[in-house]
Amino acid sequence: MSRGLVLGCALGLLALWFAALAARPLFNPDEGRYAEIPREMLAGGDWVIPHLNGFAYIEKPPLQYWATALAIAAFGASAWVARLYTTLCAFACVAVIAWTAHRLWGAAASWRAAAVSGSLLLFLVLAHVLTLDMSLSFWMTACLCAFLLAQDHAQRADARAARRAMLAAWVCAALGVMTKGLVAALIPGAVLLIYTAYRRDLSPWRRLHALPGLALFLAITVPWHVLAQRRLPDFAEFFFVREHFARFMTPVADREQPAWFFAVMFLVGTLPWTGGALRALATGWARLDAPGFDTRAFLRLWVLFILLFFSLSDSKLIPYILPALPALGLLMAAQPADVRRRDALQASLLALCVGAALAATLAALPWLAQSAERAPYFLALRPAMGGAAALLLWAGLWSRRCWHTNADPALPLAAGWTAAVLLLLLGARALAPVYSGATLVEALPAAVRATAPVYSVRTYDQGLPFYWRRPVTLVEYRGELDYGLRHDPHRAIASIEEFRLRWQQLDQGFAIMEPDTLNTLRAQGLPMRVVARDVHRVLVARR
Repeated sequence: MSRGLVLGCALGLLALWFAALAARPLFNPDEGRYAEIPREMLAGGDWVIPHLNGFAYIEKPPLQYWATALAIAAFGASAWVARLYTTLCAFACVAVIAWTAHRLWGAAASWRAAAVSGSLLLFLVLAHVLTLDMSLSFWMTACLCAFLLAQDHAQRADARAARRAMLAAWVCAALGVMTKGLVAALIPGAVLLIYTAYRRDLSPWRRLHALPGLALFLAITVPWHVLAQRRLPDFAEFFFVREHFARFMTPVADREQPAWFFAVMFLVGTLPWTGGALRALATGWARLDAPGFDTRAFLRLWVLFILLFFSLSDSKLIPYILPALPALGLLMAAQPADVRRRDALQASLLALCVGAALAATLAALPWLAQSAERAPYFLALRPAMGGAAALLLWAGLWSRRCWHTNADPALPLAAGWTAAVLLLLLGARALAPVYSGATLVEALPAAVRATAPVYSVRTYDQGLPFYWRRPVTLVEYRGELDYGLRHDPHRAIASIEEFRLRWQQLDQGFAIMEPDTLNTLRAQGLPMRVVARDVHRVLVARR
């Protein structure tokens, strides 16, 4: 491809990327939660203890909250600003992977690593979803890449560069811990142990620079934990015991899935490069006699350990395996040229199959969307689905043409696949009434939202406080706010009876609830006028 065409495609993808980032309101549950915590951090001025709906919320460390709060301070509170740090972490992740591939294997591998890792289905989707997993993946990937470069520098007898890279790995591991906890340090350490046993190679341990590295690690991670413990005496028990060990080893988080769950998610999440991903993980295990540090073996162990580690957990969510994917893109870029071409051919076939399946689904969508409440919103996806299907078919055919003409088929395939996924994400704004509470809040003028009391009755919409720009009063609800409620129970209403008394005394007020709750309260004689409704909840007014 010409440079002009490449530049045009890149600018078009960038515009589509940020359009998809901004078009969709915050979807429940994660996006509302991880947008509201930084908003409250900025509004309340407490940068030590995160708060959600006014309650202490210490399930995770605050690094991403700090970054998002700074973004909100700079650009204002909106959905795309709340997602900005997440998507910048995705860009940084691809850049780190490309840089590492270039240093280890040259320019061709760099482009291939960026194209593959940046177009994996799960990576693309989570780059546009506000969770902690993309930022965790970036810091873990940066730690991995710094470690790999340290080994490469050491083998080239560049001790100073090796030391700098290794210390950077320690810093990145610490920042990963400050993003989502101990897992960011546990996984790299465990993979290093397994690699040592597998390769019988102790040389990486001699290059760890453990004393200065550990000093940097502790200097970054310890202060916040100490401050949080001083503010909340039960912090250590809740944060370490419940949120780390109990969450992993017991079903306390209510996120149980079968043992094979992440194997299936891996197959889907690595589209369209699934065939090449499996081949990269399955081959190359017999090279035990190869001299020096084996980068490919370390990458394979990294990917497989993450899959196995989270498969053994009693808490399973799809984004947990995201830190494996950038390393997988790096590993696939290291394959021989003939293998990479076969991988691209298989990927183009998968893209064609997915495009055909999407076109068939588009035709069957009126029959599939049988829910009377949700059907209009899913039917509104048809233009995006049609465009995505056309892009996938075009990308698959173009990459196959490149394959036959000895041109690199990876870039057009990655570009077409990425554009198709972004178009679907852009179209997902049609599903806002199904997955977001923003439509309820937008039914009221901003001046009314700023002054009138609002109650959340027997339910809690994660995005509601963010769009209301202040916490709501919980009524007969605990959920994941149980820890904060135990510390500050007077901020909530414990019973429907107490709510009834308070509601009757109001001149003006609003409440969010599910339709069944509304019917019950109306039957008890409470005056409630429906202002707006979505698929799940209704917004009612006192007057």
